[in-house]
Amino acid sequence: MKEFIEKTLHQDILLVPYAETGNFPLVLRNGYNLFAVTIGSSEFLLAEPINRTNLAILRKEQQQIESITNTRCALFLHSMNHYTRDTMVKEGIPFVWEDHQVFLPFLGIILDAGRKTIIVAKEKISFLTQKLLLTALYHNWNGMTVSNAALKLEVTKTSVSRCFDEIEALSLPFLSLRSRARKLSIGTDRRGYWNTITPYLRSPVITSYQLRQPIEGEQMLAGLTALSYYSMLDDNQPKTVAVTKKNIASLSLSYDMLTPAGESPVCVVHEVGYRIEFGTGVAEDPLSVVLSLNDEEKEDPRISLAVDEMLEAHVW
Repeated sequence: MKEFIEKTLHQDILLVPYAETGNFPLVLRNGYNLFAVTIGSSEFLLAEPINRTNLAILRKEQQQIESITNTRCALFLHSMNHYTRDTMVKEGIPFVWEDHQVFLPFLGIILDAGRKTIIVAKEKISFLTQKLLLTALYHNWNGMTVSNAALKLEVTKTSVSRCFDEIEALSLPFLSLRSRARKLSIGTDRRGYWNTITPYLRSPVITSYQLRQPIEGEQMLAGLTALSYYSMLDDNQPKTVAVTKKNIASLSLSYDMLTPAGESPVCVVHEVGYRIEFGTGVAEDPLSVVLSLNDEEKEDPRISLAVDEMLEAHVW
């Protein structure tokens, strides 16, 4: 057990028997060998079923162990079929399949069965996870489950589960395990929440196109144009708009539409990785506007004051 995990993760672990089972139901005390595992600064339980059992029971009892101990628990399985493996991955149930696979999403460690490589948590999160975290701030999410978040964002539960895995892997302190389900809560300190997540956020801008002429149709205001919309900042810059990666092809941008070197653009198009509906929908949401600003813009005192004005009026 210990040797396989260390070999797979290429690092030493601490694995000791877990004896604090006094409040466990008899079926759990007699049904599992339990171990406390430490990997780096992270701790979790490893539950080895004594007898082979089916997925429904494993799912239920793994959740019971987590609920009783308030500690993440992974199953250690000597054998299982690929249907069980795929279902557990889809549902986010942590496991170690001896000599085959390690799936510890709460640590950001996933052994991809197809590529046989370890996927480690990223320093910057995915665009969907960023959208989820910002939406949580705007709408004061507290106790938000995977299922409800999926409905709010209009994506699948699997997608949101992966977002929760990313949040957990980065050790962001906003997930809790309650009633056998992970729940996201931002608390009451919105500024504190923003300051905590900011180091892991990225600019929503994938590519910026500087055009010699305006584009047709109404597009969402972005960048300094959006900041001017939300504040008293004078917008003497070219109009900047945001178009999602999904919709950028509809603009039919071509090389001859780009501004020649040495000339000032008439319009700037930001291709962005996500869109959050905010207010009237005229402009990009305020926090994404902040994240889209470059270093030179952030150092401009006028822009800095406008950012503070925008956040005070529309976020805090």
